[in-house]
This record gives sequence, structure tokens and C-alpha cells, in this order.
Amino acid sequence: MKKHLANIVSFTRIIGAIVLFFQTEISPLFLGIYILCGFTDLIDGPIARKTGATSTLGATLDSVGDIMTYLALTKILIVKKLVPVWILVWIISAGLVFAVDAVISNVRFGKFYLPHTYLGKIFGGSVFVLPVAMQVMLPEIWMAVICTIASVHAIELFYVQLKIDRAKDFVPWAIYVNKK
Repeated sequence: MKKHLANIVSFTRIIGAIVLFFQTEISPLFLGIYILCGFTDLIDGPIARKTGATSTLGATLDSVGDIMTYLALTKILIVKKLVPVWILVWIISAGLVFAVDAVISNVRFGKFYLPHTYLGKIFGGSVFVLPVAMQVMLPEIWMAVICTIASVHAIELFYVQLKIDRAKDFVPWAIYVNKK
């Protein structure tokens, strides 16, 4: 059981994200499940490392859970028209740079590889805080902050993809799952 605990935690996030996807507004229920998803995202990796149960399946479940959680949030933001057009254009532009980064890694290393950097963690955290921040400030302000971080992070990944010689080369500001 201990060996599968991290994957169970990640799978819980996926189930939570599915529930979120069927929510129609950022309600207390949405926020509660969303925060639970964020908590499971914080603990699944440390649990896997502590129990010696890191795996490709676990990394995949973690990524799927992240994507599904953020898609659920994105769906509500777009359906409720909480995202101005200029923010959508900015998000799409940053997303295209992330896609180019992934293609570069696939061409260079034969697999899609986006290193986890400190700036990436800041980006993920800023996106995660968005529904809560929207309750206390103008959404456009926080979205502009997120887009700025995303843009710089996308450029950072572009630089990393061109700089490193192989997928696991050390980059000083990068956080690697299997780092010793």
C-alpha cells in the first residue's frame, strides 16, 4: 500500500479535477475541491520520494492531474467571461512558446522534456492562487502578473532547451525529480 500511496494521492487530484470540470462557477465548493487538488499536488512528489516509489506512472498521473485541474479552472474563466481577450491572446502566445520548447526537446532528445525550474514553480503557484486572488482583487491584475511570469518562464525554458546538451544536464536553477 505504501508503494502506491503517491499514485493514489495523484489519482485523487484527477478525480477532484473531474468534479471541478462540471462546476459552473467559482463557488465555495469549487474553491474547496480546488484547494484539495493543490494540496495533493504538493504532497504526491514528496510522498513518492520518501517511500522510494517514484515512477513514470506517478509523474504522468501528476502531470495529468495538473493539466486537468487547470483546464477546469480555465473552462470556468472562459465560460463566465472572466478573462479579457488581451489576456487570452497573451496566454495563447505564451502557450505557443511552451509548445515550441517541447518540440525542441523532442527534436534534440527524442522526448518531450520541460525542466522544472524555480520560475516554473512560481508560475504554477501564481496560477493556483488565481481563484482565491480573484475574490479580493481585480482578476485582470493577477492574470497580468501570471502572464508576465509565464512569458519569462517560457523564454527561460527556450534558453534551457538550447543550452543543455542532454535532457538530464544540470541547470543551476532547475529542480529535477531524480536530483541526488
